[in-house]
Amino acid sequence: MKEKIIGAIIDELTFRKDFFDSNDKISSIYFGGGTPSVLSIHEIDEIFGVIHKNYKIDDNAELTFECNPDDLDKEYLKELKFVGINRLSIGVQSFNDEHLKWMNRSHNANQSIKCVEHAAQIGFKNITMDLIYGLPHLSDYEWSDSVSQAFNMPINHLSAYSLTMEENTPYIKLVNQGKYEKPNDDISSSHYKILTELSNELGWEHYEVSSFCIPGNYSKHNTSYWRGEKYLGVGPSAHSFDGNSRYWNVSNNKLYLEHIPMREGYFESEELTKTNRVNEYLLTGLRTKWGIDLKVINTDFNYDIMSLFREDIKYWVSLDWMEVHDSNVKLTDKGMLFADYISSTLFKS
Repeated sequence: MKEKIIGAIIDELTFRKDFFDSNDKISSIYFGGGTPSVLSIHEIDEIFGVIHKNYKIDDNAELTFECNPDDLDKEYLKELKFVGINRLSIGVQSFNDEHLKWMNRSHNANQSIKCVEHAAQIGFKNITMDLIYGLPHLSDYEWSDSVSQAFNMPINHLSAYSLTMEENTPYIKLVNQGKYEKPNDDISSSHYKILTELSNELGWEHYEVSSFCIPGNYSKHNTSYWRGEKYLGVGPSAHSFDGNSRYWNVSNNKLYLEHIPMREGYFESEELTKTNRVNEYLLTGLRTKWGIDLKVINTDFNYDIMSLFREDIKYWVSLDWMEVHDSNVKLTDKGMLFADYISSTLFKS
């Protein structure tokens, strides 16, 4: 099955080369959204070869490989670096073994530490890790300790996500059965405050709701989403955006393999209306440190949020959730905790 999927991905990469304009250069390539570490170095190199043959790649492109700590031994890390991977996204999640077991993770804290250390020793200078907060049994002290440990490791980027209940996951089933507790908003808020305060103390940039970095070390991959740039996703379940429409490939491997040779039927699409686009601009822009530009909203979408929501905005400013400077509106660290709520309040209906 793996060989067939790789063949189909190569086929899709080849026939979708016209997705980008002739002058477009790729600034980010991301291996993820699954378990790319099942790929051999030869297979990764083969995919890279097809990409370089069919697309223009920027000389300083960010080439990210998503992985778990137990996926990476020294030899595999060396090989990843050899084929051109220059950024690692490591799913650490926690430095507490009990919490890792609770989350059903297959690695332990020591593997996480060793993995990051080995990557740095081999020469990876662009390393990000994921942590999860808001676990019902995770104390403020334990969370503070995990965050401090992360910031003291040889990484330049950190992504932290609050525990959520997703449909059709083992966690939500266990919650419904009364075996696990639901996420607690007060706990999540406390953890988020600890995270932002520690980040500020160390001089890291909190540049998006869930993203922190040593100044200037933004993720090109994620930033392209928030800025509404065009991107192409390849493979089962992959999503794409061309500036006007969104596309998403079927998630079923069998259907993907059946339809790729016909070059149709393997994806669905949706053309965004002007209302969709302004709402996405609000949603993504307010998640970042750069915020939104009122001139863009007024000129491109004929939508005046300062007039329509003047009292709401004044209230959020009074709470120190929001800042308004000329045509720029952005959220503070406090406000970012409520980014989705605030942006949804401003949505155009």
